[in-house]
Amino acid sequence: MPFSIFAQVSITGRVSDIITHKPIGFASVILSNSSVGNRTDTTGVFVLRNVKPGQYELVASIVGYEAYHVTLMVGNANLTLPPIELLPKSVTLNEVVIKPDAEWFRNLEIFKTELLGEGPASKQCRILNPDIVHLRFDESKNQLIGSSDDFIEIENKALGYRIKYLLNTFNKDYNKNMIFYEGSVLFEDLPTSSPEQAERYKQARDKAYYGSMQHFLKAALHNHAEEDGFKVLKMVKIPNPKRPTDEQIKAKIAYFNTIGSYTRASEDSIYNQERLKRLPKTIFSVVPDPPVYPSIYVKHTTQRGVYVLSYTDYMYVMYTRNLDNSSNELVYRPPNTPNYETSILTFSEPNVFFDDNGHVMNPLALITEGAWGKDRVSAMLPIDYEPADAKK
Repeated sequence: MPFSIFAQVSITGRVSDIITHKPIGFASVILSNSSVGNRTDTTGVFVLRNVKPGQYELVASIVGYEAYHVTLMVGNANLTLPPIELLPKSVTLNEVVIKPDAEWFRNLEIFKTELLGEGPASKQCRILNPDIVHLRFDESKNQLIGSSDDFIEIENKALGYRIKYLLNTFNKDYNKNMIFYEGSVLFEDLPTSSPEQAERYKQARDKAYYGSMQHFLKAALHNHAEEDGFKVLKMVKIPNPKRPTDEQIKAKIAYFNTIGSYTRASEDSIYNQERLKRLPKTIFSVVPDPPVYPSIYVKHTTQRGVYVLSYTDYMYVMYTRNLDNSSNELVYRPPNTPNYETSILTFSEPNVFFDDNGHVMNPLALITEGAWGKDRVSAMLPIDYEPADAKK
């Protein structure tokens, strides 16, 4: 294969104020969800080096300005970008009363748990600058809402990264029992004290990659998902066979209420009908055969490097090379099924777009439960990360 396929290129540009056109020094410029980033010099110029080919979101940000986002398709040639102009934020000065806020500290603990996840790696993560996180609880919506003006710095000693996270939005919806967060991320390697520590980080990163959504999407895109250990089944909602219809239950209750003397049998019957009424009308069911193959749920688009994940039902995704007892906590798991590491995908929009790196571009379109919904920032890897022995 030509050497140019493996080339790494540079991206050059300049950042300035959109009103004054003066250069903005020391602004952060990153390729989101990657390990590539830099700051502008005093003339506003930046250079991003060692960029692998692929699609990225370039983000330029600095406190006091709105963040700038643009999607780039990187090939095998160096890129020089048009001028990037940042818009100053409007700031309204109000009287500020500084006082200890016990509620903020409580919200921060919830925020850390939800952002970092509850997997093993989360216990080795800590937020280094929690004071820049803005949190508030909206009582009318029963939601915890958060954001940040600057990068939240997260030290992940499990995977050997310092993660810089510019949090656009965080929402924990207690009514829907759902969590959503979105932002721009830069990965930096933590220093290592020995070759052994560097090897431990590599092994931990490889373990986090295998079985992840990133791994699944890349394997499905190249049609070797099953070979890589993934098995996808169709999951549907069906009428609950143990629950009569509302009309049948109503008729039975009316009948027993017309009996003149309430015998123990009739009371039991009315009680049983009320119990049946509380049962869910529908239940989940996994169709064990045939498996769902990538040709069914992965499609190409007219845009180079962008693909569609689409499925009309729920996707029940098992990674057969890992066992996970927490799979029992899923909304549904077929009986007598091995405790494979399992995730359930629900599509809130018809199409989920992703790129060559296995990065989902419209995350609100996809709801994940199980393994992929449990580990969050603590299990994240750069989108350009891939184990050395991964199937190409």
